[in-house]
Amino acid sequence: MNAIAIKPKTIELVPARTAEITTITWRTSDDSFQRKLNIIVNNVTAFQVSGADYDALGEWTDDTIQGLILARYGLELA
Repeated sequence: MNAIAIKPKTIELVPARTAEITTITWRTSDDSFQRKLNIIVNNVTAFQVSGADYDALGEWTDDTIQGLILARYGLELA
């Protein structure tokens, strides 16, 4: 079958994956020149803080990163 042209559209190719977690661990990758902080959580998911949000972090610590993760995923400490 030949390819058929369509109007461009973003579609979901893989359904959302969920996982129950009981602890969190993380590692970070900081690119201060590009003002980007990548946070990898439990080696399975990641998010990025960049631009003005990166600037607002200032001198971040583990407590800062923990707070970002808890807020991002709506988690609460046990």
